[in-house]
Amino acid sequence: MISIPRGSLPPLALSLVAAMSLGAQSAPPSSPTSRTDDERGSIDLAFGDEMRLSMGGYLQVDGRWASGPQSRAPDGLLLRRARLVFDASRADGWHVRLQPDFGQGRVLVQDAFVGWRDRRTTARIGRFRPAYGTERMQSSSTLLFPERSIVNTLMPSRSMGAQVTHQRGHVTVAAGGFRTPIGSDVPVVDTDGDVRATNGVGYDLLGRANWRVVRGSRYADIQGSLLAGQERGTAENPAVARLLSVGQLPLVVFRDGATEATTVIADGARGRWSLGGVLGTARTMVGVERAQQWQRLRFAAARQQVQATAWSLRAATAWGGTRNANQEITPRHRRGALELGVRAGQLQLDTPAGVTLLADGSRPMVRTAGAAVGWIPTISTRLSVALDVTWPGFGGSTERVAVMRWQQGF
Repeated sequence: MISIPRGSLPPLALSLVAAMSLGAQSAPPSSPTSRTDDERGSIDLAFGDEMRLSMGGYLQVDGRWASGPQSRAPDGLLLRRARLVFDASRADGWHVRLQPDFGQGRVLVQDAFVGWRDRRTTARIGRFRPAYGTERMQSSSTLLFPERSIVNTLMPSRSMGAQVTHQRGHVTVAAGGFRTPIGSDVPVVDTDGDVRATNGVGYDLLGRANWRVVRGSRYADIQGSLLAGQERGTAENPAVARLLSVGQLPLVVFRDGATEATTVIADGARGRWSLGGVLGTARTMVGVERAQQWQRLRFAAARQQVQATAWSLRAATAWGGTRNANQEITPRHRRGALELGVRAGQLQLDTPAGVTLLADGSRPMVRTAGAAVGWIPTISTRLSVALDVTWPGFGGSTERVAVMRWQQGF
């Protein structure tokens, strides 16, 4: 993530004005593309024949409680996300986006890119979320569970790169290239990847195919994604990500002894794939996803390959509201809509026999289960309560994470 020093906010504002003067176009808020960009709502700041300026965003406030062997996430109230989305667009398809985030006592830029689009093709360059995965591509503002499922720990973070997406009929394909996400020292309560992973020494190439069909109130969305590249670390920056639980607590941590001989270090090829889909109606949805990640590592002069596999299954149903293919629920009554959901999943890490690559307390095999209920009084307001339980496959302590979230879009 990109940190912004406090003293740099005025220059940032000037940069935003300059970027807007160049022009941009973001998809209208009702389109599927805008939902995958974590945008809620849209207010036109200026509109003309050649250029449109708009702003959207949302707030998320959590009440969090965690117990278990790794219960180091902050309990109590947490401003989880406080995001603004500034879009500038031109009639010829050029667009600029800037999405700052003021949550968790920090100022970060989540999205900052320039792009171009026509009716079927979108291209962008800058910092943004790669088109990868199923649940990862769903906006956090439409999630029933406050945090994504266990598969999310194998998903890519927002990264610097370039991507082209083309749609023809029901099929959309994407290709791109990305630099390793930039690390920082911000808290671990973050679903945009492990923020302690690396300072950006590698790269990934992306390919994704998506088939989506909507027939009345019924829809199906199936995708397959592949990321492959290289990663090389050092003792100071091992470039090996931890694997986090549903509650954003560390499950798998590799050994780090601060020297080349005692630290697990990235040393070559890495890759990951995801296969998943969502089926649904105006009331009910079912989603399933399986993902795998592999990476070449070096420890004490020996080279090893590790592999992590995860799957998740989730289902939800709504009363008093209409669900669309983007998982946004529109209440039909003044009293709002209710949504109830359950999920389950598993994560397993395979390491070479006889080699100890993990730090003490790591749990290379866990199962998860959870339940959640949400109240949606308006299309832009949501109150959710969820409980997730994570237990190791072979003994050990159970982790419980409860989160109550209030979300307000604007």
